[in-house]
Amino acid sequence: MREDGIDPQTGLVWRYRPAPEVAGTGEKILVVVFSQARVADGRFGLERLFAQTRHACLFLKGPDADWYRNCDDAIDRVIARACDGSRPARIVYYGASKGAYGALVTGLRRGDGEIHAFGPEFRLGRPGTQSGLVMDADPDARDPLSMLEDNRDGPLVHLLFGIFDAVDAEGAARCLHDSLPTRARTLILRSSHASHDHLYSLNIIRKLITRFDRDLGALCAERGLIGENAPEDIARFARAGAEFAVGRPEAALALDGDPYMTRNPGLALLAAEALIQTRHFDRAETQLAATQARIDRDPVLRGLPKRWRKHVWRLRMSARRAAGDRRGFTTLRQEARSRFPEDATFARDDASDTDAPD
Repeated sequence: MREDGIDPQTGLVWRYRPAPEVAGTGEKILVVVFSQARVADGRFGLERLFAQTRHACLFLKGPDADWYRNCDDAIDRVIARACDGSRPARIVYYGASKGAYGALVTGLRRGDGEIHAFGPEFRLGRPGTQSGLVMDADPDARDPLSMLEDNRDGPLVHLLFGIFDAVDAEGAARCLHDSLPTRARTLILRSSHASHDHLYSLNIIRKLITRFDRDLGALCAERGLIGENAPEDIARFARAGAEFAVGRPEAALALDGDPYMTRNPGLALLAAEALIQTRHFDRAETQLAATQARIDRDPVLRGLPKRWRKHVWRLRMSARRAAGDRRGFTTLRQEARSRFPEDATFARDDASDTDAPD
């Protein structure tokens, strides 16, 4: 029987689901699952994903504007209750995006469980970030990477970054540059910020969470997901993305034609957005058409979350419409409709202005 609760002081809500009675005699695991942003009231992030597992699960969700910054005591209380009920042999902290930050700061602070963090931010509230959509920059927020460097011993910490996202690239660049403890496992993925969704679609996540005893890096490598990216290339992309987010497209413009674009379509999209912003519409379309061709040829890229793949088409349509090329816009819209027939927005004249990317 599940238990629900709310902490009135912080707004943290929680749901505890004990392990099913048919779970058997295997190792008892308590999975503490931190919700991502924009989860509807009454629901918790990734709850359906864990519904068929044999684990006891504690689902947490804090206000988006807080990003798990101020609810340590409430989290500790509900974890203690969940442990009393489940008597776990081990604890796993798990989350994506906002949830990744919560999993990291909680798991590192407590030091009592393995951590799986997909696309975490290390500095909150900056322009261009997911947290920046709901808060101003917070220089006083805990930096999980600094916490990890200060706590070099303990359970494994898995850090996964979709290298086609400039913010994820910044996190990856820091992990590759800094001297992290051996407990840290950094995976650079050929994916978007929604890398968790990508891995789920490839059945990797289900294999991972069944018993949390599989090598996630090996599972990703089997499907060609590991990115072979030089740290300096990743850092260059991250810097250009940060500059673009504060209204300075020059760094992204300078990367138009950079050889790294052939390995990172996220950089190609960033350069195209900068070209569109500076009214170089034909150059943007040339870049985007080449990027789309690379996506079509690559089975990993073809499997990226639809929201990311649609963004390529929306950018192309934006460029054509801004250039006054009505025929080109209509042609692209028709092809997008054929590729994504379930998306009615591609039938509208304003299709290029909807469905922001991850």
